[in-house]
This record gives sequence, C-alpha cells and structure tokens, in this order.
Amino acid sequence: MPRLIVDENVPSRVREWLFKKGFEITNVNEAHLKGAKDHVIGDFAAKNGLTIITLDNHFSQIYRKLAKDQLTIIIIKAKPATSANIIQILDLAQQKINLKEVKSKLLIVSKNKIRIIT
Repeated sequence: MPRLIVDENVPSRVREWLFKKGFEITNVNEAHLKGAKDHVIGDFAAKNGLTIITLDNHFSQIYRKLAKDQLTIIIIKAKPATSANIIQILDLAQQKINLKEVKSKLLIVSKNKIRIIT
C-alpha cells in the first residue's frame, strides 16, 4: 500500500478520500511534526519512505535540496483550495498517471496540467 504523509494544509476530507483510494495516510500531526519546517518534514518522509502531499509550493525547493532518489512530493495547485477542488485535481491526475507508482519525483498537479520533475 502506498504510504503518504499529508501536510497540515490538506483538508481532512482529502485525507479520507486518499485512504478510500488505497493509500496509507499519516498526517504531520500524527508524526509529531505539526508546525515543523518543510525540510524537517522532507527529511522525515525520505527516511520513512513516505510521499509528501501538500499545497505548499515551497516543497519544490526541498525536493531539489534533498536526496531526490529517496523523496517523492506531490504539490496540488487548487484555487480555491477546497476539499472538492483538491479531490477533483487528484482524481484527474490519477486517471492520467498511477499516483501509487510514482517514486522519486516531484509532481505538481492542477486541473489542466501535471508536471513531473525528476
């Protein structure tokens, strides 16, 4: 089962949707990382084999700085960042690529585009 760490800016309804889609979910609160700097969350994710799901564009800088072969980040660009919009974007992305199989990449997903950076 693909394992995710969900940033605190991602609504709980999105976490529930991801769980129903077959992802194992940890949120930053459960990992005792609430309010932690992005690089701390990035280090934790890399060490534990977790994919980061976030709305925070700053994680693209974390991806570039950390060991790219150990880190996967999915940045969701949703305006407005409602649960419904985020779920729609993730569902559209899942129809185009299997999010469960993405490894060691930075994905930036929006309604109209998926950017994959290696």
